[in-house]
Amino acid sequence: MDSPNLRDKINRLPMTPGIYLMKDSEGGILYIGKARALRKRVASYLILRSEFPKVKILMSKVANIDYVETSTEVDALLLEAQLIQKYQPRYNQELKDDKSYPLLKITHETFPRIHLTRNKTDKKATYYGPYTDAKLLREAIALINTLFPLRKCQTLPKTACLYYHIGQCLAPCIKPEVKSEYDKVLEETKRFVGGGKKSFMEYLYERMRQAAEELRFEDAQYFKEQMEALGRLRKKRFSLKRQDLSVALSATLQLKKVLGMEKLPEKIVCFDVSNTQGDEAVASKVSFYRELPDKIEYRRYKIRTVTGIDDYAMIQEALSRMLVGLKEGRETFIPDVILIDGGKGHLSAAREVLQKEEFENTELLSIAKRFETIYSVKTDEPLALSRDASALYLLQKIRDEAHRFAITYHRSLKVKALGRSALDEVPGIGEKRKKILLRQFDSVEEIKRAGIAQLAGLPGMNKAAAQKIWDFFHSRNVV
Repeated sequence: MDSPNLRDKINRLPMTPGIYLMKDSEGGILYIGKARALRKRVASYLILRSEFPKVKILMSKVANIDYVETSTEVDALLLEAQLIQKYQPRYNQELKDDKSYPLLKITHETFPRIHLTRNKTDKKATYYGPYTDAKLLREAIALINTLFPLRKCQTLPKTACLYYHIGQCLAPCIKPEVKSEYDKVLEETKRFVGGGKKSFMEYLYERMRQAAEELRFEDAQYFKEQMEALGRLRKKRFSLKRQDLSVALSATLQLKKVLGMEKLPEKIVCFDVSNTQGDEAVASKVSFYRELPDKIEYRRYKIRTVTGIDDYAMIQEALSRMLVGLKEGRETFIPDVILIDGGKGHLSAAREVLQKEEFENTELLSIAKRFETIYSVKTDEPLALSRDASALYLLQKIRDEAHRFAITYHRSLKVKALGRSALDEVPGIGEKRKKILLRQFDSVEEIKRAGIAQLAGLPGMNKAAAQKIWDFFHSRNVV
């Protein structure tokens, strides 16, 4: 390993994503790995060998290093798994035998779907992997689900979902006749995942060229459209990442340091809940990228499984729905940090969900309102952030936005509920005036307490209508 020629070769490796193959003196492959930056990753072995016995043994046998560049780190992850499965390198056997590594699963159903798993309990399903990076695998699944219109829903709904309307699902839920077309898309998915290509783009290009040569012009057009979609997707992602490179991002850098993270926490999501004595309970998720809101990734959750006042359970339901969505490829915004609006109890409740859904390596924080204290699952003590710390200000801003988003949704549901209640019974009050009342008052009790003059002074109201409303609420016992 100390060979000057080998060191020189490492120094000449590109700083691009790809996979590297460590070989012995006879050309046999000892180890295959992936990298975000090939030169940086391979050079790290020169340092790691002095710290880890296994690495030292491996490096003592390495005589040459080959590499394959890829377009993205996600492409590198998929190619790494394919080559490991093909060549079975000796020093990758621990990956093959370790059941904790993630797998890509295609379910055995009439209309199969694709998601991440860590076990092979379903013997009829198709599995690929294992893979070395769960986060990158989720990104790969999200990209596959974007390019190949497979079903995303865990159970088939009764009506077509958003994915059908944006061209990312064939909607077998309402169109069972698409079975043959669906199977064709599924075969393309399997062909890509197991095909050993360097990138999504390379695969699509070769399939388009092959279809054109065989005069299958409709198929060729399909692959061309998928290439164009991938190009737009990458352009959107890269432009989003580059738009703020001139900004210092001091808060994010400070948060990285305080949390001891290896990479910059660019993606942060925050959850909050809102309800009135347990009624119309909702949760919100806001998403921030590079300290700015990414409103496309905002989500509202109407709580389904919790009755009464139980903020912990509500947080757990909302968080679980996001994580399951990530695992199944329906969600694509994979957070570096998850923030919960609440104290230690809320943090513990959220931690249970992360452990259950196998996201325990994701940074998890909570922010308690009273003293604006930040808690982490890594330590019993609050994070050491001064009151004027930029990281604290960022987390407060994200929390406040989550609170606003939850409150807005909760109020809209309350307004709808009010609209279906006592106001329907007021004689002579139509939909227009009912909407005016619902915009001005938060509850029936507030309307009951309002005087005739206050009601008559509202836009679109008059004294006669105000009198009818007052008479209705005061001439009978209306709840």
